[in-house]
Amino acid sequence: MYVSVLGEGGRPSGPEQREATLEGLRSAHGFLQARVAGELRLKRTPALEFHYDDTTDRALRVDALIEEEMGR
Repeated sequence: MYVSVLGEGGRPSGPEQREATLEGLRSAHGFLQARVAGELRLKRTPALEFHYDDTTDRALRVDALIEEEMGR
């Protein structure tokens, strides 16, 4: 599962925020896995893995560049 992490005010997150978020998700892995299994009602559910997705960071950077260019 890919996860995006926003910083304060919708800004890109810092490395510490990203790692803390991923660590929290990994810590809650058993609970989340059980909830997904209960909702899907499958014999076997896929194992949850959490990975950081930087797509949001890149999109925010492009947006900032566009705003900067428009302001000139």
